[in-house]
Amino acid sequence: MFTFPVEPADLFTERARNFRSWGVPTAVIARVRHRVDDVWGRGRTGWAPVWAEEARRAEIEQDWARAAACWGAARFPCLATADRREAYARQLDCFRHATANLPVAFRRYQLDVPYRQRSTRVTAHVYRRRRGVSDQLLLLCGGVDTWKVELHRMALRISLVSGLTVAAVDMPGTGESRVPLAADADLLLAGTARQLADRTRCAKTAVLGLSFGGHWAAKLALTGRVDAAIDLGGPIGACGSAVDVLGLPHGMAGSVGNALHLAELPGRAEADRFSLEFSLRRQGLLSTRSAAPLLAINGTGDPYVPLRDTIALADRPEAEVWLVPGTGHCARERLPRVLPPAIAWLLAELSPRSVRRQLAARALRTSLGDAVTGPAHVTGTDGHVETISARTRRPHRATGPGAA
Repeated sequence: MFTFPVEPADLFTERARNFRSWGVPTAVIARVRHRVDDVWGRGRTGWAPVWAEEARRAEIEQDWARAAACWGAARFPCLATADRREAYARQLDCFRHATANLPVAFRRYQLDVPYRQRSTRVTAHVYRRRRGVSDQLLLLCGGVDTWKVELHRMALRISLVSGLTVAAVDMPGTGESRVPLAADADLLLAGTARQLADRTRCAKTAVLGLSFGGHWAAKLALTGRVDAAIDLGGPIGACGSAVDVLGLPHGMAGSVGNALHLAELPGRAEADRFSLEFSLRRQGLLSTRSAAPLLAINGTGDPYVPLRDTIALADRPEAEVWLVPGTGHCARERLPRVLPPAIAWLLAELSPRSVRRQLAARALRTSLGDAVTGPAHVTGTDGHVETISARTRRPHRATGPGAA
């Protein structure tokens, strides 16, 4: 693990919304933001120590959910220092307390999943509604700095509303994962989904991947190892190369480098090799027919993932693309409005014979109004987006934003 240059002000500007979505109160974020002036420092104004004070205060009040969220912010963006590793251990302990009285059945699974001629330990947090549970499993995977505990609130809501069994896991190279991020990590996630489906007696599996997790969602759909998938802001390498790691803002190159288990920031040769290895186009997956339905969603102003990486999927018969104007990475500014119709789409794809669910999906799509444009394509070199209306993916199935 290694540290890397990043300004605390940039992290707060970019990630305050994320911290709120994890369950950190706005007042706490403001207090910490006022005090912190060093991301890696261990003094009184260091990132991890200041967040740790807020976490301990929540522990004293036995507000375990808030404590877990604050410890999660303390270990952010990666476990590159001893105090962050300690913060992550404390986060997991507080999270264990916080899950004692959930409105769903919660279980922490530890699986031994085959990977590269060996087995590796994978930990999953599984949420299951106590009544009206479907026989469908949704694997929920975040990116390089948002891990399974940070996905807790999303997993809980999806489970309660949809009846899906939801399993939150860490992307390889992050959290409790014991292997580095690698271009074939989809094999590990596919094996995890199979084992969890067997353990929970689910007949179908789907995956929702956020940020880099969206890369794996797309790959699992394109290779047919899940029944449906949602790629929310994932890089796929649509033009033969993946994201330019060294050009990523807000210290993201360092987070990716830590996920790769590098000893220092990647150099140009390592960054170029990463781009080539992870590109789904270079792997030949964008020139073949999708094996499973895929929904790709992202904001039109994503600073991390090129818009073409989402738009490239629009021409595929089994894929839909939703672009959310005026939003950034993973369309996070409007995610609470976009996620419900996305889950409805997923339910419709997992149960194609259910007219009720298909109508529900269309009704929710219609309720978005102008929140989503899609599908779309890029014209010119400036990345201008031109929407295409009334495009059909299947006979009698409209994919435009107001389709009914």
